[in-house]
Amino acid sequence: MKKITVALLCFFLPSYILRILLKIIGVKIGSNVKIGFSIIMLDKFEIHNKCKIGHFNFINIKTLMMAESSYIGHLNILRGPFSIVLKKRAAIGKNCLIRRSSNGVSYGQSQLILGELTKLTSNHFLDVTRSVTFGDFCTLAGIRSQLWTHGYVHATSGPDRFRVDGEIKIGNNVYIGSGVIINPGVGIADAINIGGNSTVSKSLTKPGMYVSQPLRYLDKDYDSIKASLTKVTEKGLIEHVFEKPI
Repeated sequence: MKKITVALLCFFLPSYILRILLKIIGVKIGSNVKIGFSIIMLDKFEIHNKCKIGHFNFINIKTLMMAESSYIGHLNILRGPFSIVLKKRAAIGKNCLIRRSSNGVSYGQSQLILGELTKLTSNHFLDVTRSVTFGDFCTLAGIRSQLWTHGYVHATSGPDRFRVDGEIKIGNNVYIGSGVIINPGVGIADAINIGGNSTVSKSLTKPGMYVSQPLRYLDKDYDSIKASLTKVTEKGLIEHVFEKPI
């Protein structure tokens, strides 16, 4: 009931009234907080001083933790059984889609963490089947980048396939250009710049500049890929899932 109450209050009331009522029903909310006309449905909500949430967002996740001066812009869709942690001055811009499938397709806990002064700009897609973590002072720049924490491998014939899940961990002071695709199970070290329209399928461990590479053939097949991964034994999953470590 509280979840629905918070959603109705956030959508219909201006910030100066909303702050008072949220405190009355037990939401931890700081001073000078501004919340636009958005649908916000959360199990747990903690928002500190000088935070902002813009207009026409749809936020239906488990928990949202916003440190001082962090913000969420306009027209974002944040949906699924995962948590978001925005550290000091971190930001999600506008028109971003961040989602996770329901339990049974997904399993365990997952979260999106943005470090201090880290920003996702606009029109990006983040799949948080597994966790996505950004360090401090990072930028997911431009538009239309995609971060994927799951994918599939198909057998050479017939219907057999399995899913590959893997977290994405990004260090400090990382710049990611427009239209970049990051695949599951990838780590990106500190002080790395990734040029626009690049695909990152392996971890980047050496600081510096990376740009897109020519398409190349990989000598791998269904069985060899499966043998290199760890099977997920979580009960209730609707398909075969394997995990790719970073």
